[in-house]
Amino acid sequence: MSWSQESLAELANQNPNWTVDSEGEVLSISNDEGLDAFVYVGTGQILVNLALFPVAKVSDVAALNNLIMRSHHLLPLSAICVETIGTEDYYVAFGALSTDSQPSVIIEEIEVLFANVPEFFDLYAEYIS
Repeated sequence: MSWSQESLAELANQNPNWTVDSEGEVLSISNDEGLDAFVYVGTGQILVNLALFPVAKVSDVAALNNLIMRSHHLLPLSAICVETIGTEDYYVAFGALSTDSQPSVIIEEIEVLFANVPEFFDLYAEYIS
């Protein structure tokens, strides 16, 4: 099955702990803890992004970047990048999947990304003001 934004929204709406909204070409999925993931379905992949914190809130960017490069593999199915949101740079946790992924794999990716957020904050807390 190749996913579309509509079919992915139908799948995500099956989770009673999630609120799903369509915002243009992106799905916004909020969990019951108030975290918001943004899902984009492209021609070959599905991207799931979750903004963590602004770069401006980091006390030592070089040290945090070094720690991220050495530790982000410890948390499954998630990576971290810096992305501009509006006019501000943010650290963003993300996962990427094939548009041919099975429904259970897509749900797992989103659930694991939500679950990894507190872990990322614990790992990087000393650098976030």
